[in-house]
Amino acid sequence: MIAYPTSTQVLDDLGDKVVHGFSSIVAGSRADLAEYRAALPHAVARASGRGLASWVHDAMWARAVDVFDDITEVQLHESGPTRDIYVGLTYHLRLKRHSPTGAIRSYPTQSALDFITQEPDLFTLLGIRQLNLCVGYEWDAATREIGGAVMSLRDGSFDEVIWMIDLPAAPATGTGTVAPITPTTPDIDGPSTPIIAVPRLDAADDTKQGNDTP
Repeated sequence: MIAYPTSTQVLDDLGDKVVHGFSSIVAGSRADLAEYRAALPHAVARASGRGLASWVHDAMWARAVDVFDDITEVQLHESGPTRDIYVGLTYHLRLKRHSPTGAIRSYPTQSALDFITQEPDLFTLLGIRQLNLCVGYEWDAATREIGGAVMSLRDGSFDEVIWMIDLPAAPATGTGTVAPITPTTPDIDGPSTPIIAVPRLDAADDTKQGNDTP
C-alpha cells in the first residue's frame, strides 16, 4: 500500500503563496459567478448543471493564469479540454468541483483514470514521485453557489477520498477608509463644488481545472 503524505505535509510543502493563490482563485470565481447572476439572472437560471460548471471552470482557469503568472515554481498547461497545474516536480493538480463528501465528476478518459489512480508517469520513471491532487471548491447543488476552497487526495475513485481539507483563506491585500464628502466654503455667491476625499489604501504584504470535465 502506498503511503501518502498528510494534508498538513502537503500544505507545508506547497507553501502559503501557492495555497493562498488557490484560495483567492476560488474567492474571485465566486464573485464572478455572483456578478454573472446579477447581470444575467435568466441565463444563469436556464444553464444546465454541466454548462454552469464549465463556465465556473473557465473563470477559475483564467484567474489561475493571472494569480500564478509570477510564481516561477507553478506551471500551467492546457491541451484541449485538459488543464493541468504543476507545482515544482512533485505536485500535479487539476481544478475540480467537489460535493460536500468530496465526490468529483469527470468523463472516464484514460487521462482522468490515470490521474485519480495515481498511475506512474514519466516523472516516476525518472525517479521523481509525483502526487496528483484535486483543488477547487465545494459546490452547493441546491443553491448552485460556490462554497469554500478545498483540496483532496484520492486513489482510484471519483467518489471517495483519502483526505479532503478546507484551504485557508488568502490574507486581505489592504484595507481602506472612506471619508465623508466635505463642502468648501464659497468665496462667491452661489453653490460650491464639494471636495471628495479619496479612500486611502493601507499598504499590505505582497501576497501573492486541468481536467476532462469540471
